[in-house]
Amino acid sequence: MNPTVAILAVGNELLRGSVVNTNAAFLGRELTGSGFEVISNGVCADTQEAIRFRLAEILRRADVILVTGGLGPTPDDVTREGIAAHFKVPLLFSKAQFNRLKKIYKRFGKRIPALVRREAHYPANARPLINRFGIALGFSIVTGNKTVIALPGVPAELQNMYFDVVLPLLRKQYPRRDRARKLVVKLTGIGEPDVMKKLGKDFFDDAFDFGIYPGSGEVAIRIMAQQKAVLLRLRKKIAARLTDYIYAWEEIPLAAVTAKILARRRQTLAVAESCTGGLLAAEITRHSGASRFFMGGTVAYHASVKKKLGVSEKTLASNGEVSRQVAAELASAVRSRMEANYGIGITGIAGPGGGTAKKPAGLVYIGLALPHGKTRTWKHVFWGEREQVRRRAVVKALEYLWRTIR
Repeated sequence: MNPTVAILAVGNELLRGSVVNTNAAFLGRELTGSGFEVISNGVCADTQEAIRFRLAEILRRADVILVTGGLGPTPDDVTREGIAAHFKVPLLFSKAQFNRLKKIYKRFGKRIPALVRREAHYPANARPLINRFGIALGFSIVTGNKTVIALPGVPAELQNMYFDVVLPLLRKQYPRRDRARKLVVKLTGIGEPDVMKKLGKDFFDDAFDFGIYPGSGEVAIRIMAQQKAVLLRLRKKIAARLTDYIYAWEEIPLAAVTAKILARRRQTLAVAESCTGGLLAAEITRHSGASRFFMGGTVAYHASVKKKLGVSEKTLASNGEVSRQVAAELASAVRSRMEANYGIGITGIAGPGGGTAKKPAGLVYIGLALPHGKTRTWKHVFWGEREQVRRRAVVKALEYLWRTIR
């Protein structure tokens, strides 16, 4: 049986929803992939009492407890004190860590604030874990067959420290682990119910962990199995039954897949957006290397801007801003003006207001201008609130581009 892990995030901001706990997703994914069984994932308040209570509760069930957050210098950062109180030990001062902090501040021409002295403290029964990526000092405690590890809550620091010091420590502490093999499939253009229908009942003849995760216009399948032969059989079934919808066999977004294809072919793209307000361009440029294929984009929100871009006044007058014809002319105009191989045009009503009986909220037209002058258009009525409509429009536009160039 694999070692069990519990993740405990400390922070009132997490409880109140002011901050999204991305650390939990990262740790859960990485620990599972390394052969640990994550059995719980919780959040507690920034108080010593809450930390002590949750720690006592979790230590009864888990082999490893990863505590994140609450290691900063301000009064509300009490993770050190809470853990030390649970084990009934004092805090020690690390002169080496404090000297390191002074060097960091000196590098920026600043004197170390008195408050930052707290960053050099750790429980007396702990071993310091040096944070080479920030100033918060992590630490680990081994007590019997249990391990408690405290890490800073800043995602970049936590992730770097995980690979730098935490994973090597856990591998040494728990050498016997059966790493489950993983299969990831990314799909677009198909919904969750249809995925399950196409997979069929016989897909589940083998023993494995199965997860299906729908998004806005995309679906991810994640499978874990102990036997390589099982994954090979499953992959063959998926490839045969969902071939028209598979855009990747790895954790990669659709925008990055289309980017790789365009860059490899040395072809370029430009976009003109109305209701998505630049969301498509943002998704494309979110991944490094976009300059290799992405010429640029424009947010042609107002009718006057659509005209300046190249949409004819006659088209706007006879069909309206939200129409198949405007989407086509947006795509063609931006492709021509930016001298790109492909152009995408999006126009629609994101809602919740602005819709009519003939043109309801959620109506979106997508145009794709091709290298040789032809233009294709598609009509959709997306359900959901404003951001869902915008996100679905972006993913659908990328899907049409992917289907055209794959």
